[in-house]
Amino acid sequence: MNNPKSKRETLLKQMGEIETMSRGKLTEEYRERNVDGKTIKRGPYYKYQVWEDGRNKSRRVKADDAQQLRQGIDGLNKFKELSSEYIDATIELTEQELGDERDSKKNSR
Repeated sequence: MNNPKSKRETLLKQMGEIETMSRGKLTEEYRERNVDGKTIKRGPYYKYQVWEDGRNKSRRVKADDAQQLRQGIDGLNKFKELSSEYIDATIELTEQELGDERDSKKNSR
């Protein structure tokens, strides 16, 4: 996409389509237990961590809630990626406009 103006519009549309966002990190944990000489792996257990009020807070979440949190975290990460691209496109557009102004001033002498 060479036109930064249309790229910005596309990026804004994509950002608007993101339905859920969550901050933080979701990790899966497994526990091993020895029973009759055999190791049994149990899990996954989910832990959700988020930075709030200057502290890292963590809590266990149910598997049903973990999927929804994962979608929210993915949504926030996608939004951040798209907003970074939007910034780049806006900078490119600004530089093009400044370049056009510089060229027109240069040629007017």
